[in-house]
Amino acid sequence: MVKALVLVGIGAKHGNDVFNEVKRKREVKMSMMIYGEYDAAFIIDVPGVAEIQDFVRAVRKTEGITTTVTMIEME
Repeated sequence: MVKALVLVGIGAKHGNDVFNEVKRKREVKMSMMIYGEYDAAFIIDVPGVAEIQDFVRAVRKTEGITTTVTMIEME
């Protein structure tokens, strides 16, 4: 399994609705709203790097998501 931290920017009008939609995805193991450059952080656990790409692509299609940054755990 591969873990990754996905930081997400959320538009001001969307806030909690977008956060709750993303945190319900099966890949998400931990989620939090945060202060700073990004609005939310999600730790995901997936079988491989291809699934990280799939997750991030799906998140980016979510209305209200303005930006994402993904960091993959080192082995």
